[in-house]
Amino acid sequence: MSTHSPTGVRWSPPPPNSLKVNFDGATFKDIGRAGLGVVVRDCQGHALASLSERVPFPFSSDLVEALAAARAISFALEIGYLSFILEGDSEHVINTLSSNEDSLSPFGHILDSAKALTESGCISFSHVRRLGNSVAHNLAKHGIHVSGYLIWMEDVPPHLYSILLVDVG
Repeated sequence: MSTHSPTGVRWSPPPPNSLKVNFDGATFKDIGRAGLGVVVRDCQGHALASLSERVPFPFSSDLVEALAAARAISFALEIGYLSFILEGDSEHVINTLSSNEDSLSPFGHILDSAKALTESGCISFSHVRRLGNSVAHNLAKHGIHVSGYLIWMEDVPPHLYSILLVDVG
C-alpha cells in the first residue's frame, strides 16, 4: 500500500486544544460482516485512542457509515471526550448529523439517537474526502481481522503507524 497521496489530500488537524474524531466503515459482503473504524486525534495529529470493530453487515453501505458515525460518537464519549469535531467521508451522514431536522433516511433513527448523545457536549461535524480519512478507513478495513472490537489507547495498530505519520505530514 502506498503511503502518499498523489493529490495532496490528507487529514487536517483541528484547532489548538481541540480534538478530531474520524470514522469510517468498510463492507465485507463475502462474509456478511462490516468493519467500523474510529480514531481520536489531538491538534498535533497524535492518536489518543483508536478502535476497530466487526459487526454484522447491514443491508447497505450507507447504513455501515451511519453505524460507524454512531460508534465514533459513543466511543469518544465513553472514553471521556465531550467536545470534539466528528469527521467522516460520507457526505450524506455528515449532512444528516449537521441538520436540525429529523432524518427520513433508512438510517436516520441511528443518527438521531447518536445526536441525542451529543447534547451534553460540544460536537461539530465535518466532511472530508476519502484520502483525508485514511487512518479511520484502514481501521475499518482492519475490522475483518477482529472478533468483536479492539481498542488502542494513545495508539493505533502497528501496521497503521506509517499512515498516521503521513497524515500529519
